[in-house]
Amino acid sequence: MKQIVFGSAWMLYLVLAAAGCTERARPPLPDKQQMAKVLLTSAPAPQHPLDIRWAETMRLLGYDLSDEVLQPNKPFTVTWYWQVEAPLAPNYQVFTHLSDGLVNRVNLDSARLLRTAYPESLWKKGDYLKDEQRVTLPPNWPTGSAVFYLGFYEGEVRLPVTQGKQSGDQRAEALRVRVSRDAAPPQDLPALTARRATGPIKLDGKLDEADWHAAQSSGLFVNTMTGEAAPFEARAQIAYDAQKIYFAFAVSDDYLKSQFKQTDDHLWEQDTVEVMFDPDGDSLNYFELQVSPRGVHFDTRYDSQRNPRPFGHVDWDSQVQAGVHVDGTLDDAKADKGYVVEFAVPFSAFTAGATEAAPPEAGATWRINLFVMDARDKGQRAASWSPPRIGDFHTLNRFGRVTFPEAAAAPTETQTSSATAH
Repeated sequence: MKQIVFGSAWMLYLVLAAAGCTERARPPLPDKQQMAKVLLTSAPAPQHPLDIRWAETMRLLGYDLSDEVLQPNKPFTVTWYWQVEAPLAPNYQVFTHLSDGLVNRVNLDSARLLRTAYPESLWKKGDYLKDEQRVTLPPNWPTGSAVFYLGFYEGEVRLPVTQGKQSGDQRAEALRVRVSRDAAPPQDLPALTARRATGPIKLDGKLDEADWHAAQSSGLFVNTMTGEAAPFEARAQIAYDAQKIYFAFAVSDDYLKSQFKQTDDHLWEQDTVEVMFDPDGDSLNYFELQVSPRGVHFDTRYDSQRNPRPFGHVDWDSQVQAGVHVDGTLDDAKADKGYVVEFAVPFSAFTAGATEAAPPEAGATWRINLFVMDARDKGQRAASWSPPRIGDFHTLNRFGRVTFPEAAAAPTETQTSSATAH
């Protein structure tokens, strides 16, 4: 949509409108009882105050929300409170777009009593408006967030957002709220039991310790979109001790490409393995860690799904230790066989606040997903433990479940030696 230019012409229009010099067809007068539900007699006191403004014309004062955590297929109510600072230009209307944080999912433009009880063309300077919307997220809502964007449009033109956070296309981000999938979790999520280590684990990519022989396998990874067999073989195992969680990935790969050599390079553009961690399963404060066949790593933390953009808090330090065994030669034209990546992360690294993260207790379950990116001579392909089924690995409600059967802080502890540390 085009952006309206806010300048002298607009100011002239406001002056003429205030003087009654514009010819404007007015709709029939609204029903007084309905109007009383949306036109307030005094300034409101929203539960969640805001101060978002559009071109010295409209001001969003805040909102009330019936549920602080939303659930798919369960109705909830959001009530917006508006102040009219100047009448809207003819034919302008308010809109609400509901997004999953990636794309727009629901258009709520007309799902409001305000429009029928007191149309936008009648709004006057000084009005306080109550704008209630009853909403139900679709049952297949794909992410852990719901984002409400508000604004005003007339055809292809939108009123400019002059104060407040906006998406770049004159839509103000008015509300971002967590969506819980606990009430209706997907039925096809994989589960894995982590192995409580009984001896030292040497991070050399060889997986010759007794604990790796005894650890449960993830099974072969699958196509990230369909859940069917992936075009190459990859599997993983998870172990832990009193201080750390350990991962072992075994990947078949006849074309090894790993040219990145610096920490936090964009490893996902070539060969790499990846783990995403949401320890408490709340879709907030989750972590991403990648380790390449070269032993280089990328790590970051997100406050909520893909927030902050573009790559989260890249200053987060996973304190990862890694070892890699490559069966082939990196970055040449000869055929290869694959690689094994073995790495460990201390539980204390999963801290996202003032209180240091604690090791899991006996029976605790973390939400985790595992991926492999595989560069080809042209393009790239991927495989996952739990398929997101959409084109985004950050689909948190699709993370699998990893259970820790014994307390991590049990008396028996292991000592870790590392072939490669980063």
